Amino acid sequence: MSTEDSHPTRDEIEDRIRQVGTYSRAVRAGYLVILIAFLLAVGGVLPANLDSVSQAIESILLPLIFVGLGLILYGIGMHLHLMHLNLVRQLEGNATDDPQSAEDRSD
Repeated sequence: MSTEDSHPTRDEIEDRIRQVGTYSRAVRAGYLVILIAFLLAVGGVLPANLDSVSQAIESILLPLIFVGLGLILYGIGMHLHLMHLNLVRQLEGNATDDPQSAEDRSD
């Protein structure tokens, strides 16, 4: 097993970091789809099942679960997005450091 294959190069890492905005937009689009599906369920299914409380709860329970999971996944996605932004900030800081400042830190 080659160590070159197991560790991406700095250029590959920087290319992936440049794509973090795309991933963030995908997370937001997925969350938006879940919210639209929930609103469609509330607007289309709930009025037909208002005969009893149990039917109303049953008709809206699954969409509520999906919205809850969507919120969880949105939070995870945004957390990962912020972690990537932090990594970008750290890499940009390392790229602008000069050798003199690196020697000062080691002392």
